[in-house]
Amino acid sequence: MFRARVLGLVTLLAILLGVASSRASTPSLIVFAADRAPSVTGEVYRLDPNGHRVDLSKSAYQDTNPAVSWDGKRVAFLSDRSGRTSLYEVGIDGRGIVRLGLSVAPLAEAGCQPQLAWQPRGDVLAVAACDNLKGLLWIVRPGRKPLKLLQSKNGLEGLFWSPDGRVLVASPFRGVVRAFSPDGRTLWKADGYCCGSWSPQGPFALPLGSRFGFHVNDESGRVRFKTSGSVSSNLAWSSDGRLAVIRRDRLEVWTSSGGVVFGKSVPGQHGLVWADERHVIVGGYGSCLCKARSVDVRSGKVSPASGLWFDPLSADRRLAIVTPASKPGFALGVAPPGGGRTRTYARIGGCLSTGVWSPAASSLQFAGRSRSVVYQSWSDCDPPFANLYSVAPGGGAVKRLTDVRAQETQPALSPDGNEIAYVWASATGLSCGGCSDGIRIASADGKELRTLTNPENCTFDDSPTWSPDGSTILFSEVGCDSSPGTPGDWELYTVPAGGGPVHDLGIAGREPAWGPSRIAYVGADKSNSGVWTVNPDGSDRVKVAETGRWPVWSADGRLAYRPGGYGTTTVVVGAQVEKLPFTSVTSLAWSPDGTRFVVTASSTKTAPLDVYTVRTDGTDPLRLTKNYDAFGARWR
Repeated sequence: MFRARVLGLVTLLAILLGVASSRASTPSLIVFAADRAPSVTGEVYRLDPNGHRVDLSKSAYQDTNPAVSWDGKRVAFLSDRSGRTSLYEVGIDGRGIVRLGLSVAPLAEAGCQPQLAWQPRGDVLAVAACDNLKGLLWIVRPGRKPLKLLQSKNGLEGLFWSPDGRVLVASPFRGVVRAFSPDGRTLWKADGYCCGSWSPQGPFALPLGSRFGFHVNDESGRVRFKTSGSVSSNLAWSSDGRLAVIRRDRLEVWTSSGGVVFGKSVPGQHGLVWADERHVIVGGYGSCLCKARSVDVRSGKVSPASGLWFDPLSADRRLAIVTPASKPGFALGVAPPGGGRTRTYARIGGCLSTGVWSPAASSLQFAGRSRSVVYQSWSDCDPPFANLYSVAPGGGAVKRLTDVRAQETQPALSPDGNEIAYVWASATGLSCGGCSDGIRIASADGKELRTLTNPENCTFDDSPTWSPDGSTILFSEVGCDSSPGTPGDWELYTVPAGGGPVHDLGIAGREPAWGPSRIAYVGADKSNSGVWTVNPDGSDRVKVAETGRWPVWSADGRLAYRPGGYGTTTVVVGAQVEKLPFTSVTSLAWSPDGTRFVVTASSTKTAPLDVYTVRTDGTDPLRLTKNYDAFGARWR
């Protein structure tokens, strides 16, 4: 009997020790948010008719504005992979990426869209960029230093090579148009407006503004003829040298010597193109190319037409690149411009662009005379949605926890590691408008459990943090009269982690962090700016620093914060200031044992944000993710 009791006690002790050991051995985990933008935005691809896709730019940086050479063998593009925006070139097969030695204004700071234009039947590349709305123009020739040709106080709106490649016309938004030779010599100047059009036979038609007509020059700059009166900026040459123009809702066809051979009133102001030598396609009003009309310039008959004539056309003009909606995204392919069956090359995703669901591709163009297509991914779109991920502190495979069409950020693991509190919003970027941010709870494997707050539009709940016992969530809230991340009418609130009523702490603060015994936060107005700590009931406020952001607690009660704003790379730990080995740091948290930080940071000015751990003195950085565009990492 005694022996049985002893054996039972031993067994029970073994079970208890096993449970304790199991709890003690629960693996440490890092959770973070990421939108994976580097994998879906700013990449240049070649897509073949059989669906084969080739990544031409091959980087996690912003690779934009692709331009295919006239023979379809090379692609020029801009990239910030070097830490600044520079010009690169790659073969159409994806081989031989080289930097061409030209740096332009950063893409995010550019005053207008950069333009790249290859010389027809040549190897010269014209590059236009803008900085603070000043137009800059370069000529880039093989084996030579880029030659700066022009700096215009107005942005450049168009680069136009003559069909034989001997003249480059740079057209400003308004002002003086200049023509250059391929070696950079100024050939002639002319008053003009955006944008102009070359005839296959050589003359160049240039609008003078909506009220001042247009003129036609030859390649030497000599004016062949000039008109006055109202004219749109849309000018289009036929293959046999006739010029179509819109004057006061009237379509006119002119000869290259200045004679009018056709005229008919046709509603429409935007878009003008020849379908063949007999038919001119006129687009709709404003920026809409819908309700296009075909005008027979012999009989005068007007009939409905396909707007595909205004999409990028193949060299033989038999196909247009199209991106029709195809749930859940879009089909990228080709179709006859006059209308007909679409041949789909591949399915592509979509993105929110100013509230409209649009195809995640831009700069679409054919590769020379082939049927292959070159394009850039995710241009002019809001960032993709951020979801939740996890990774082991030592690195290894990253696990995606959620995959939803919603913005999920700022994850915070519960003290027992079983649940994640995070911020949820229905949309992202510019498309969010006045949407709200709420606090939700998910299990550690990403399964949604419950909603804690669901504020009305233009109210943002932010920075959830757990109480030490896991029973309560502390967060900050701000209304639409202040933007998240900026000082304003922020307030601290608590809500039961299991759900329940929200409680106002009566503290004007943001970016709260709940430590072992006290709460740290950033004061949210001028009267209480800086970093503060306070008891959980709101009593005994103590100012820690005059300035600072994002305070975080270690398990043993040490407080760290960043003395500067977003991206600051120094950290204050107690009275010690440590420099972290990154260009930018966007979130900070402690390791469970208090020996390291987990940060989301970038290694260069243009590198994507990734998850790193680093010793608290700034040494021994360890990269855990690659090109995730991560933020809000937390460590349990």
